[in-house]
Amino acid sequence: MATEEFPEHQTIVTGPDGKPFPVAAVWRRALARLIDAITVFFIQWMLTVIQLLWFMDDVSTRWQPEPWGRATSAMLAYVFFHFVYTMVFLRWNQGQTPAMDLLKLRAVRTEDGSHLGLGRCGARWLVGGVSWIVPPVALGGLIVNAATYLTVPFDRRRRTVSDWLAGTTVIAYNRDKEDPDGELEEVLDEFGQPMTVREQIRRKYGLFGGLSGLGRRFGDRNRDDDRSPRDSQRL
Repeated sequence: MATEEFPEHQTIVTGPDGKPFPVAAVWRRALARLIDAITVFFIQWMLTVIQLLWFMDDVSTRWQPEPWGRATSAMLAYVFFHFVYTMVFLRWNQGQTPAMDLLKLRAVRTEDGSHLGLGRCGARWLVGGVSWIVPPVALGGLIVNAATYLTVPFDRRRRTVSDWLAGTTVIAYNRDKEDPDGELEEVLDEFGQPMTVREQIRRKYGLFGGLSGLGRRFGDRNRDDDRSPRDSQRL
């Protein structure tokens, strides 16, 4: 049934807190995956430039198995960084990598829309992540990642192979408008303007507010002793 909030052509599924959310557009998901892949590449490039991966050049010279040759060590390092990047953000950033957050997407469990555990995060990464070592370099990974979308037309939730493997669904999710835990109320900042959920989380949980799971763990320790001026005025 169509509503003003959800047009008739959109597929609605259960999301966080049992609320209805539309399934994410395929082009947004594909673009987010590409942006994340490029982001990891630049992270690795930066670490190489500042010599934190000083050993890479020597390893590349000494170890050149076919069919990758000198690119072997770089590709394996890329897969490792891609794995860490994906696992950290999906597990401790409410199912959102930086690119998914930018494009307003979120991965949730298909059956109940809840947060992802480490096992599901790893399963979701597996096919697309490992594919980056498929030759030819880079192109093989792009082809395999594109191939994971072949199941999308046959599923009403538009799930990819990775989603089927992990039991996940990607929904359209705007963190600035949604309350991830049902704990934050609409408040005004010091200028009298409504604060977004993201800003409330940052102020409430401090430095780790971006990774909300870690933010709650570390921020709660000092929250009572580090009240904002507005909180102090309420006492």
